[in-house]
Amino acid sequence: MIVRSLVPFAITSLASSAVAANPQGHVAVRTAVCGAGSDAVWEETRFCNGVVGDVLLGRERNGDFGLGPFAEISTAGFWDARYGAGLSVLAPVTSDFPLVLSLGVFGHETESAALGAALFFGLRSHNFHGAYNLAAGGVVSAYRDLTAEHATLVTVGLELDVFLLAMPFLFAAGALR
Repeated sequence: MIVRSLVPFAITSLASSAVAANPQGHVAVRTAVCGAGSDAVWEETRFCNGVVGDVLLGRERNGDFGLGPFAEISTAGFWDARYGAGLSVLAPVTSDFPLVLSLGVFGHETESAALGAALFFGLRSHNFHGAYNLAAGGVVSAYRDLTAEHATLVTVGLELDVFLLAMPFLFAAGALR
């Protein structure tokens, strides 16, 4: 009786392969309308742009959670520099459309530190054949300076993967060959 119940276990154990969740990353351009302020959250409207990249660990399929570092370089209104890094958590809402929450510490115009958070929702499926995965969707973010002025920046915009932006040029280069 014991041998008969151990046979399926032994066959399953010997036939299964090792589980290895490879890291997957992406780089994207963010473009948004943003509101800056110090007394109120949205006193002045600006056009914000940036580049963000992350590496997510622990995912083997679309339904898995992911966790990993991110880095961001951006500007609000084309005259100030913002940069930062932190941790991203991917939570699968559906198989191809997860929520990605990023929390981090930022620098603002090389003068002040800030805390920031971004919430992404859109296409971000697992790549079963490589280490790069595409992302495209909406993003909202908020940053708060830690100085006495407590300046804030709130953004609402789009995140588009750099590969999607480069694709027309890649097709054109292939057609010219």
